[in-house]
Amino acid sequence: MTGLPVPQDRQWHREILCDGWRQEWFRRYVEEGHFQHDPCVARCRHRAFPFLWSDLQFEPMSPRAKLVMDEARAFAMKDGLCVPIHIPFRGPAVVTAAGERLELSQVARPLVEVLCVKAFQTICRLEGLLDVECGPILGPREAEVLQWNAAGKTAEEIGIILNVSTFTVQSHLRHIREKLGANNVSRAVSKAIVLGEIQAGNDKIWR
Repeated sequence: MTGLPVPQDRQWHREILCDGWRQEWFRRYVEEGHFQHDPCVARCRHRAFPFLWSDLQFEPMSPRAKLVMDEARAFAMKDGLCVPIHIPFRGPAVVTAAGERLELSQVARPLVEVLCVKAFQTICRLEGLLDVECGPILGPREAEVLQWNAAGKTAEEIGIILNVSTFTVQSHLRHIREKLGANNVSRAVSKAIVLGEIQAGNDKIWR
């Protein structure tokens, strides 16, 4: 669990909030300067969606980046889950869970991703890195749109209910996915319920 300063920052490890890595792997990672070339770090800086390490095999990777992943496997870290975190007025960060085998069902994954975000925010507050309580992630209209979606309404139906165009509803849903780091609306609904952004099993707006 760490912040992600610029690649050239040789003191990047001061941003680490919680570290469960094996000492020998951490030492190797620092000595070899892997942080500057880690493809997981690069992806987390620019993207909001959580991803599995195995997803990286479908993307172009430099020989140096490939070396980072190959050496991680040599240290029994064969797969992992990265949850990028982007908080206003702070640099990018990531919570990573990795090991020899990653047993994570499609049902459990959204919940694990949300727990990673919550854990990061909690530790930041305990360390005094967040001065105020984080407010809602979604705006009132975004929460309203997602609440109606969770109630089974289509974009067209939501548009009629809220007296806006279908295009506006779709735009809200796209922004909601980006804010929650969800690659589809169903996952956004699951995350929003866990985070308390919307209510489960209710078609009313609770904001």
